[in-house]
Amino acid sequence: MKIKRTICYSSALLFGLYCCTVCFGASEQQDEAVGIVLDILKSGDQEMQAVAIAMVKDMPGAEVTKALVKELPNLSAASQVQLLSALSDRGDAAALPAVITAVNSKDESVRIAALKAVGQLGDESSVDLLTRTSAATRGAEQKAARESLYRLRGSKVDGAILTGITKAESKTKVELIKSAGERNISAGVSTLLKTAKDSDRTVRLESLKVLKVVAGPEHLPALVELLLNLQSSSDLNEAGKMIASVAHKIEDKNRQAEAVLAELPSVKDVKKQCSLLSVLGKIGDRSALPRLREALGSDNEEIRGAAIRALAEWPTSEPAADLMKAAENSENKVHRILALRGAVRLLGLDNKRGAEEIIGMYKKAMSLAPDAGEKKRVLSGLANTKSLDALTMATGYLQDKALLKEAESAVVTIAGSIYENFPQQTMYVLKKIVQTTNNEALQKQAQEVINKIEDGSSKQVEE
Repeated sequence: MKIKRTICYSSALLFGLYCCTVCFGASEQQDEAVGIVLDILKSGDQEMQAVAIAMVKDMPGAEVTKALVKELPNLSAASQVQLLSALSDRGDAAALPAVITAVNSKDESVRIAALKAVGQLGDESSVDLLTRTSAATRGAEQKAARESLYRLRGSKVDGAILTGITKAESKTKVELIKSAGERNISAGVSTLLKTAKDSDRTVRLESLKVLKVVAGPEHLPALVELLLNLQSSSDLNEAGKMIASVAHKIEDKNRQAEAVLAELPSVKDVKKQCSLLSVLGKIGDRSALPRLREALGSDNEEIRGAAIRALAEWPTSEPAADLMKAAENSENKVHRILALRGAVRLLGLDNKRGAEEIIGMYKKAMSLAPDAGEKKRVLSGLANTKSLDALTMATGYLQDKALLKEAESAVVTIAGSIYENFPQQTMYVLKKIVQTTNNEALQKQAQEVINKIEDGSSKQVEE
C-alpha cells in the first residue's frame, strides 16, 4: 500500500513537473521528471508505466533522450518495449544508437520494438541493418524489419536501397527489391531490368513483380525486350503479367498493345512469338485482335495454340465466335478443347449479342463438346444467361443422367433471374425440380423462387 501511495504521489508530482518542462523547459524540473519516469518504469507497475510513457513522448530536450537511453538496458523487457515506443514517438535521432543496440536483444519483443523504432528514427544508414534482418528472420520480427525499411525517411534512402541491390547476396537482394516496390522507387527501373536476368530465380521473379509497380508506359519497349531474353516458363509468365500490368497504365485502351505489336513482326523465334501473343491476350487491347486472328490461321501449331490461349483469356466477348470456329475446325484435340472452353467463358461476358444469337452459340458449343465433362462446362456457362430460351435449353438436359446435376443447377439459376418476367414458365419447371431433385439445397432454392412467384400472384389478385 505504501509503495502504491508513493507511486501515486510520484505520478502527481510527475504531472506537475511534466507541465513545467513542456511549457517552460525548466532543466531542474526536467531532470527530476526524468528521474521519476525511470523510477516508475523500474517499479513494474503497468498502469503507472503507461502514464509515464505517455508523458515521455512530449517531454522536450536532447538531455531527456540521453537520460532515457542510458537506462534502457537496465529495464525489464516489458519496460524496454514501452520505452522504445516512446523514443520512437519522440523522433529524436540521438536515440538511434541505443535503439540499434536493442535490435540485438535476447528478447524477441524488445527486438521487434527496436526494429519498429528504427523505422521512425533511422535514415539511409539503417537500410543495411533492416534488409539483413528481413532476410535472416521470420514472422513478426521480419514483418517489423520490412515495414521499417518501407517507411524510412530521408532523401538518400531510396538511393541506398538501389545501390544495395547491386551489391547484396540473393536473400538480401530480394528484400531490397521488395522495398523498391513498396516505396514505389520509379528510379529503380534500370536496376530491376538487370536483376530480372539474375542467376537466382527468386531474384528474377521478385524483380518482375516489382517492375509491375514502378515501371511506366515509357518503359514498355525495354520490358518487351526483357521478356524476349528470358528463358524459363515461370519467368516468361511473370514477365507477361508484368507487361500487361504496365500497359494497362496507358489511358487509351486502344494503344495499350502498341509496344508488343511493334515488336512482334521482327521476332522470328516461335517460342518468343508465342510469348508475345500471350501478352496480347493479357492486355486485351482490341487493336491486337487482327494479329491474333491471323495467328489462328498460322501454319505453325504452337503459334495457333498461343493465339487460342490468348483469345481465351480476352476481357470481352468479342472473340467468342473466333474461338468457336477454332473449336470446330482445329485438328489438334487440345486446341479444340481450349478454344471451346474459351468460347464458353467469353459468352458468359456477353452483353451485346441478342439472346437468340447467344443461345445459338451455346447450342453450337454443346454439339462440339466431346464428352460429359465439357458439356457440364457449357451448362455452367449457360446458367449465367438470363433468358427464357436459356431456361428452355437447360430444361432439355434434365433427362440426361450424366448432366442432371448441372442441368438442375442451371435451371434454378436461370429461373431465379427471369421469374418476374416469365412467372408461369419458371413455376412449371421449378415445381418439377422440387419434386425430382436429390439436392436439398437446390430444392430449397427452387422453392424460394416458387414462393416469390406465388406471393406476387397473390398481390396481383388482391389489387
